[in-house]
Amino acid sequence: MNPVALITGGGNGIGRAVARRMAESGMTVVVADYERDAAEQVRAEIEEAGGTAAALSLDVTVARDVKAAVGDVAQRFGRIDVLANIAGGSFYTKRIEDFTWAEWKVVIDTNLKGTFLMCREVASIMQKQKSGRILNTASNYGVTGSALRAPYSAAKAGIIAFTKSLALELAPDGVRVNTVAPGPTDTPRVMEKETPEARQQRWYSAIPLGRTGRPEDLAEWKKNSPHKEQVTKVRRIGLENHRRERKGRTLSFRPKGEIFLCAAWRVVSSADSLLKKLLR
Repeated sequence: MNPVALITGGGNGIGRAVARRMAESGMTVVVADYERDAAEQVRAEIEEAGGTAAALSLDVTVARDVKAAVGDVAQRFGRIDVLANIAGGSFYTKRIEDFTWAEWKVVIDTNLKGTFLMCREVASIMQKQKSGRILNTASNYGVTGSALRAPYSAAKAGIIAFTKSLALELAPDGVRVNTVAPGPTDTPRVMEKETPEARQQRWYSAIPLGRTGRPEDLAEWKKNSPHKEQVTKVRRIGLENHRRERKGRTLSFRPKGEIFLCAAWRVVSSADSLLKKLLR
């Protein structure tokens, strides 16, 4: 039986690229998205390419909906091997004094609460299987912060810490938990707000590779991570304005059995070097 991957935010941008790439690798992909039509479109694309997929409408901020959706997927396919939490977004760009509590809560809930709810429901399934891979999506802003995006930065920082904690908690059960924190990435949502020319002027001179990230770059990492990584870890990946790689401290220890946990922080300047480092 093909491995089963459940992908939130799978209808657009990075989520769509991840869904297509995982299907190409032979996984059965469940595309979950707030926009049902978008999820169905990706499902159709996968099936037209010869893959196996299903689509469902899901608001990751609603606990009962998440519980029902995960239960339905597990019942239909018998297992969940990969959970890719990609649903999220910054939504607002404004000064902190201009944020309402409702706006703050929308950003925190969509990013951090949604990741928590999905992991909570899927974790018990993977624990029973004694195997599974959880892939969370943070942001370089979760480490560096970002002016005018305080709630988004806070939510992504929360996802990084949450992932590190969950990796420790689930490792004895054979479940690996990772996070990827992309820098500037050319998703449709981003490109609607900025012309290619403006984006090139803003970012390209600061990135040694000479371009910003693409959804396919992240899709390749998430596709390979469940199979290529032999440890559970947290990595920070930035296609940002770093002219040289900076490495921090790597912590390795053994909680139980032979499973190593590692919190490895790396900032790399290009998608190409990212793949080389993660797959070596």
